[in-house]
Amino acid sequence: MEAQIVNINEYRLAADADRFVEAITAVAERTETEGEPGVLRYQFYVNRDDDSAGATIVYRDAEAWLTHHRMAYEWPEMAAFQSTVQLQRLTFLGPLNEEIEAMASGVSVPVSYCDTLAAGFARTA
Repeated sequence: MEAQIVNINEYRLAADADRFVEAITAVAERTETEGEPGVLRYQFYVNRDDDSAGATIVYRDAEAWLTHHRMAYEWPEMAAFQSTVQLQRLTFLGPLNEEIEAMASGVSVPVSYCDTLAAGFARTA
């Protein structure tokens, strides 16, 4: 669990909520069936009342994060999803490597980091 990266994304919708849901469903399905197996959790939420959305994605480790991004950003489903949102904030929880830090420094939204798990546990049910 100490090597895991939790990635929290906050979005403003750039399309109607139904189009967002359709687009991210296609990405999630492809990620589950063909994507990086180190993507442990891939959950997206939408708030139709204020045209916002959020995501919580858990990666096994930094290499899984990199592999997922290198792979998924080549997919047409990801391009379709990206056209439905504008990233507003990016949060990383867990140990990043230099490559992820460099990629994150290139985004034009607030980015926050907490690199060390202080305490906790995970339940599956």
